[in-house]
Amino acid sequence: MTDSISPLTGGAESGDTRVTGLGAQGRVAAVHVETRRGLMVASGFVAAAAVVGLARVGDGWWMPLHLFAVGGLLSAISATTLMLTVTWSTGPAPRSSVAGAQRWALAAGAVAMVVGHTNNLTWMFVGGAAIVVIAILALAMMLVWVRRQAVTNRFSPAIESYAAAVVAGAVGMSVGIVLGTGRAGIRAGDLRDVHLIINIFGLIGLAIAGTLPYFAATQVRTKMSRWATPRAMRATLLALAAATAVAAAGEFWDSPRIVGFGLVSYALGLLSVVAMLPIYKVSRLTWGGPRVLQLLSGIAWWVAMTIALAVARLNGDDDRVILQGLVVGGFAQILVASLAYLGPVLRGGGHRRLTAGFAITRSWISLVAGNAAALGALVGRASIFVVALTVWFVDTAVRAVRLVSAPRSDAHV
Repeated sequence: MTDSISPLTGGAESGDTRVTGLGAQGRVAAVHVETRRGLMVASGFVAAAAVVGLARVGDGWWMPLHLFAVGGLLSAISATTLMLTVTWSTGPAPRSSVAGAQRWALAAGAVAMVVGHTNNLTWMFVGGAAIVVIAILALAMMLVWVRRQAVTNRFSPAIESYAAAVVAGAVGMSVGIVLGTGRAGIRAGDLRDVHLIINIFGLIGLAIAGTLPYFAATQVRTKMSRWATPRAMRATLLALAAATAVAAAGEFWDSPRIVGFGLVSYALGLLSVVAMLPIYKVSRLTWGGPRVLQLLSGIAWWVAMTIALAVARLNGDDDRVILQGLVVGGFAQILVASLAYLGPVLRGGGHRRLTAGFAITRSWISLVAGNAAALGALVGRASIFVVALTVWFVDTAVRAVRLVSAPRSDAHV
C-alpha cells in the first residue's frame, strides 16, 4: 500500500507501519499517544495564560491572549483535529516523529513570538510567528494526507473545515506579522481588526464549528442529529467562511456596515450549527452534566459576543471587553468542556476507569466559575473576573492532576 512507504506513516514509537498504517488496529492508539502529548502542551499554555493574566504581566492583555489562543487553542486544535481525522476517516496515523515535530515547532514558535513581542525583539517575534505559520501549514498537509487515504467519507465535512481553518489561520497570522514589525503604518488599526476577525472566526471558529455536530453526539453518546447531513454541514461551514471573509473585508475597507453584516451572518451560521446538535433531551443533558452544559454555555457566549461585536463596530465602541467575553466565556469554556470528555477517554484503562475519569472531570464549579469570569470581564468588574478565573483555574488544575495521577486500581472502584 502507498502508506507503507510514506514518510508520514510509522509506528507510535518504533516506526512500524503495521501499527499506524491504513486500517491497522493500532492506528487509533498511536494517534491517542500524540493527542495526549499535544493536550499536555496546550494545558501548559492555558495555565501560563491564566497566570500571566492574573498577575497582569506585560502590556495589557496581548500576552495572555496570545499564550491562550496561539499556544493553547492552536495546540489543542492541532492535536484533536488530527486525532479526529484519523479516527473518523479510518485513515492512517502520521508517524510519531512527524506529529511531534509539528507539535513542538508550534509550541516553540508561540513562545518565541510572545517573548519577542513583549521584549520588543522584532526578529524573534517575526521568526516565532513564521514558525507558527509553517507549523499550521504542516498540520494542513497531514490532514489532507489522511483525508486522501480515508476509508470512511462520512466525516469529510469536518476535515474540510479543518483545512479551511488552517488556511485562514495562515492568512491571519501573516497579517499579524506585518503588524508586529510596525510596518502597517496608518492602516495598523484596520489590519489589527482584520487579524482578529480572521484568526478568531476563521482559524478557531471554523475548526470548532466543523467539529461540534460530530463531537456533541459523542459527548452524550447518541446518534448525530438527522439534520446534520454532509450537505447541510458543508453549506453551513461555507456560510461561516464567507461571513468571516466579508467581515474581514469590511475591516480592511473600514466599513462598519459590512463588518456588522458579516458578523451577524456568522452568528446566524452558528445558530444553524446549534440546530444540528443532538443534545437537547433531558436524559442526555443529565448524563453529560456540567460538561455538556458548559459546552452549550460556551456556544451561547460565542453567538452573543459575535452579535455584540457587530453592534460595537456599528457604534464605534471599544471591543476589548467583548473580545475578553468571547475568549473566556466562549472559547475557553468550549475547550475546558471538551477536555473534560477527552481527558478520561485518552487516559484509557477500561470501562470502569473511564467512568471514574468522567466523575473526576464532572465539575459544577467549572461551569459556574467560567460563566462568572466571562460576565466579570464583560461588565468590567475586575474583582469578579480575577476571583472567578482563579477558582476556575485551581479547580481545573486539581482535577487534571487527579486524572493524570489516579492509579490503575481506580478501574475497580
